[in-house]
Amino acid sequence: MRRFSGHLQDSWGSFVDVKVNLLDVLAKELPCRPGGSIWISSVCDPYEQVEAKYGLTRGAIQLISKYNKFTISILTKNSLVLRDIDLLTRLKGRVDVGFTITTFNQEAQSIFEPHASPVRERVETVRRLNEAGVDAWVFIAPILPYVTETELDDGLRQLKEAGVKKLMSDRYNARGSVVNQTLDAYKSWNPNIDLQHIRELLWAGDEYYRKLDKEISHRWKRLVPNATYERDLDWYLHKKTESVNS
Repeated sequence: MRRFSGHLQDSWGSFVDVKVNLLDVLAKELPCRPGGSIWISSVCDPYEQVEAKYGLTRGAIQLISKYNKFTISILTKNSLVLRDIDLLTRLKGRVDVGFTITTFNQEAQSIFEPHASPVRERVETVRRLNEAGVDAWVFIAPILPYVTETELDDGLRQLKEAGVKKLMSDRYNARGSVVNQTLDAYKSWNPNIDLQHIRELLWAGDEYYRKLDKEISHRWKRLVPNATYERDLDWYLHKKTESVNS
């Protein structure tokens, strides 16, 4: 997004542009749009810290809920979504909430996802949503070589206990200087790690990703035989009749 927002000199994750006119624009567009699923959101987390101040996601859900022609898909890393559980429970059958989890290891999570809710808190939020009757699922992404594998078995068991029935995964999207930020995080996580090897896996580790993805699928289906497992977020987006980023 830095290409489109004037932040080319800023590190990814160090800035946020608040769309303060979102609700005004959305209120005008919704009546004119055909029915479909509205994705909140595929680029920026709709429940990052500034949402507590601005309430744009909550306002968007309230607006969308007035139109039965729309369903809502939410993807987040933050437990702030529980603030809106009153709205979500009223939308049962029209809303699902996905939680992105990159690693189940708390130490690694604090390094690679410093601004996200702690992973244990995310799992607990998934459990509370499922218990409230809101369809909550988990997206293991981006898969980071060796990091995602840490405590994976225990993490999958936690998801089972939280009532998760749908699991998705996606590989790391290597691009530009973001890779360098990721490599810096790897060095903080393990100062002795072979960064060149990690760089090669991030850019061209197709075979590695295929094997790990297959292993995650096998472990998940063994734990939860009736659950579903899908690869790649694009599959989910393309399955929808219409996707609108908020």
